[in-house]
Amino acid sequence: MVDEPAYDSSVPKEERRVQAVLALWRGESARHVSQDYHISRSDLYKFQRRARYALRQALADQCRGPRRAANRLAAAREQAVLALCQRHPTWSAAAVQRHYEGEVPSLRTIQRIRRRHGLVHLPKRAPATHAAPRLPMETTQRAMAILQAKPYLGAERTAWEVQNTAHQPISPSTITRLKRKLQAVPVPPPLPPPRWRFYERHHPHSLWHGDFLEKVTLSDLDQTAYQLTLLDDYSRGYVFCDLCLNPDARTTIRGLITAMRQWQAIPMAVVFDNGSPFTGRLLTVFCQHVGIRLIHTALHHPQTNGKLERAFRDDMRDFYQQHTPWLFAPLRHDLPSYVYYRNYVRGHRALDGQPAITRLREHTRMADADVLARLESSAAYEMGHKVIPATGRIRLLGREAHVGAALANVDVVFWESLEGLEVRHNGQCVALLRDYRTFRQMTVYREQQLPPVLYFEPYERSICP
Repeated sequence: MVDEPAYDSSVPKEERRVQAVLALWRGESARHVSQDYHISRSDLYKFQRRARYALRQALADQCRGPRRAANRLAAAREQAVLALCQRHPTWSAAAVQRHYEGEVPSLRTIQRIRRRHGLVHLPKRAPATHAAPRLPMETTQRAMAILQAKPYLGAERTAWEVQNTAHQPISPSTITRLKRKLQAVPVPPPLPPPRWRFYERHHPHSLWHGDFLEKVTLSDLDQTAYQLTLLDDYSRGYVFCDLCLNPDARTTIRGLITAMRQWQAIPMAVVFDNGSPFTGRLLTVFCQHVGIRLIHTALHHPQTNGKLERAFRDDMRDFYQQHTPWLFAPLRHDLPSYVYYRNYVRGHRALDGQPAITRLREHTRMADADVLARLESSAAYEMGHKVIPATGRIRLLGREAHVGAALANVDVVFWESLEGLEVRHNGQCVALLRDYRTFRQMTVYREQQLPPVLYFEPYERSICP
C-alpha cells in the first residue's frame, strides 16, 4: 500500500510551509519533504531559518511593565523644569521645587529630568585653592604618647596637656580622632598561601585511595550512578573500578575484596572521605580483621585524596563524555576496557610517561590464599544477645520483625555481615534478614517505604571453623 502524499492543494500555503518545517524538525530528509509539500529545497531551508528566528523571538523574555510611565510629566511642564535647572545649575532639586510655579513635581522627578538631559548639579562652594594646615609630626607624636600613657584622660584635658608640653595648639576633636585610631582593632595580616605537601608511597599496594565519582546522571534510569574507584598511590593505577546505583558500606567492602583477590595483595592502608559508604562499624571491623589501616580525610579538605580527584577529571573527559547518552548497561560494559587502557596503555606524567602497570608489576609478595578465601567472613561483628519471645517476633527498626516460632524462648546472638543481619545460635546462622542495611537507610531517609513487617528467612550456615 502506497502512502498518500502530504501535499494538498486546498491547504493554504502558510499552513503547508509550517507542516514542511515541522517535518524537517521531526527528522525527515529534506528531499522527501520537498517532494511531499512541493517546496524547493532553497525555500524549505529559508522557511526553516525564519521559523527558528521567530521561535527565538517568541521565547525571549519580554518586559512586563509599560513602555512609558503613566504618570510622566507633560512636555510643557518638563520644559519649564528643564529651563529652571539650566538657569540655576547650582540649585538642588529641593530649591528647584521651591521656585517652580504651578503644580510642583516631586524631587525624584526633578532629578530624573536633570539626569535625562545630562545636566550637572554644580556645587555652590568654589574648590579649595590650598591644602588645609596639618599638625606637625612632633605634635602628633606627642599627643599619641600622652594618649598611650594616660588613656583615661578626656579630649579637652589631653589637648590642654599637649599645648602645655609641646607648645602647639590642638583641638579636642583632633584628640578624639587620634584616640579612635588607637582604639581601632588592628587588621590581621593576610594568611600566607598554603604549602601543599606532596607525598608518594614507595611500594605498590602500600596505600589505596577510594572514592565515588558522583557526576553520572543516567538517561534511562533517571538517577545517579556512582563509580567506585580504588587507586594505588604508588602506581596511580586503578586496582578496582565499577559502576553501582545505591552504594553503601557493603559496596565498599565488596570492592576491596574484589581488588585484593584480583591483585593477590592486601593493602597496608586505605584512604576514604567521610561519606556514609566509607564509615560505620562494618567497614571498621573488616579493616581490623584483615589488617588494613583505615584512614579518613580531614573535613572539607579533598586535597588529601587529590590523586583520585585528579583521576576523576580524566575519567569524565576520556570516558563519560565520549558516551552519549549515559545508559547504565553500556557504561558498565565499556568501563573495564577504559580501565585497561588507563592501566596498561596510557602514560602518566608522574611516572615519566610510563603506564601504571610498570609499577604494579613490582609487587612480588602475594597474599596468603587462605586469607583471601575467607575475606567475606571478616566483614561481620556481633551486635548483641537477645531472647526471642514466645511469639517469635522482635522489635526492629521501628517495625515488627518475624524471626520464627522455632527460636521462641531461645537466647540468640545478632551479627551484621555482608549478607545482612544474621541470627546465630550455637555457632550456626539460623536466620537471616538480607536487606537489613537497606532497611536501616530507609528509616533515615524514606521510612514510609519500609514494609510494616520484616521477615527473617531460615538460613543454615556453620560459623565455627
